[in-house]
Amino acid sequence: MKKKILISTLLDEYRIAVIEDDVLVEFYIERPDLLKRVGNIYKGKILSINPELNAAFVDIGIERSAFLPLSREREDILEAEDVSEDLLEARKLSKGSEILVQVTKEGVGSKGARITQYCSLPGRYLVLMAGTSHTGVSRRIVNTRERYRLKKIVKEIKPADFGVIARTVAQKVDASELKRDLKILSRMWRRLAGVARKRTAPALLYKETDFITAFVRDNLAPDVDSIIVDSKRTYKQVSSYVKKFSSNYLARIKLHDSPTPLFDMYKVNKWLKRSFERKIKLPSGGYIIIEETEALVAIDVNSGSFKGHKDAEVMSLTTNLEAAKEVARQLRLRDKGGAIVIDFIDMQESSNKRKVVNTLKKELRKDKSKTRVYGMSKLGLVQLTRKRSRLSLTEIMFDYCPVCEGTGHIPSIQDVTSRLEQVLLTLPRRRHVKIRAKDYIIDHLKTSDWNKLRKIMRMNRLHADFEADSDVNYGELILTDVDTGKQYKVGR
Repeated sequence: MKKKILISTLLDEYRIAVIEDDVLVEFYIERPDLLKRVGNIYKGKILSINPELNAAFVDIGIERSAFLPLSREREDILEAEDVSEDLLEARKLSKGSEILVQVTKEGVGSKGARITQYCSLPGRYLVLMAGTSHTGVSRRIVNTRERYRLKKIVKEIKPADFGVIARTVAQKVDASELKRDLKILSRMWRRLAGVARKRTAPALLYKETDFITAFVRDNLAPDVDSIIVDSKRTYKQVSSYVKKFSSNYLARIKLHDSPTPLFDMYKVNKWLKRSFERKIKLPSGGYIIIEETEALVAIDVNSGSFKGHKDAEVMSLTTNLEAAKEVARQLRLRDKGGAIVIDFIDMQESSNKRKVVNTLKKELRKDKSKTRVYGMSKLGLVQLTRKRSRLSLTEIMFDYCPVCEGTGHIPSIQDVTSRLEQVLLTLPRRRHVKIRAKDYIIDHLKTSDWNKLRKIMRMNRLHADFEADSDVNYGELILTDVDTGKQYKVGR
């Protein structure tokens, strides 16, 4: 499998695309309005405890109180005997108690951030966990001998009253490097604990590192052929980190200097547009329909204009296998979480049903987010759950459509203006352009985004006229190069 990571940089925004075998499988956006708190560690103060929810609400110094489940946390990682007695005692909470917590999921809408008392610090190769003696190896490392080697090393080097997990990138890394990584993490924890003793809640004790560095740290692994960056500043940042912690990967960091935009060269925007479509076509003529509701994500598999075998069972199996692969990719790309139900085409043979479920599980193992598949019912329904810690792409890049009263989506103002920046940066210098859009977009460009646009126009010596036009679609912007007459449609 050929895997590439593409990093595109705008003035104050980063976009990252992960490509596997020339197909987009993951996409991330980081910009100032998307305040990221996952991974941050706080000293918080308990505001209230709700017995019915079996949860506490904690003030960590942000706009809304954070939600702390009091049922056993991290059940997917920790066993009861792994948790230290001190931490179990500390979990007997009361109103006004001050506790250390870590954000595990961003707040969405009116919901506050989700937090845990099981705090951890990620390093390049290891994760250090406080309050547990658990040791483990990333589930994505499948080689039995390598798992045994890493398990043995982390058991030997872990500090007392701490747990350690070997990350995927720890494969084939020698013990001395792992010890060095753990030494850095232990020093960070001692510093954090010292600050915690001196500070009064609520207080931020540890802030996750910047988006680009954290992404490279978490994703640069042996299966990554290259990281391609389109900005000299970001290239220096990535190279500096890799040189310091993973110098053997330095040759894989490349600067994109072609006049063709990075995402255009690798067809990222084409794949991205497809990922927001309700209907996704499959290679043999079938298709899947993805519907999102408040309660769950429903996915329907259809044979469509299947071209191939006349045998209905073979046709169903072929379509279902293609659908299983595509569903796993779409969930990963769109970052959909919660309950998911897939309605596969009905099959008679039990062996074929197992093939489909096993294919789905195999493809989901490529996903960093934890998933759980519950098998296939007699009706061909497969239920699964997927955890996520950030906003989905739909939530980041789209707003509700005012025309259809919320039943559809339009590109968000932030996404439209970001894509406008990309177009402006690729235009020849000394151009006169005209920008038409609905009045709410024009107002945003001339107020909230004006400083950024003015900077780009000065850099490229562009002159721009703005026109509010009610005939332009919602979530769309039309830029005309007055000198050549060429039009660029941005948004929908």
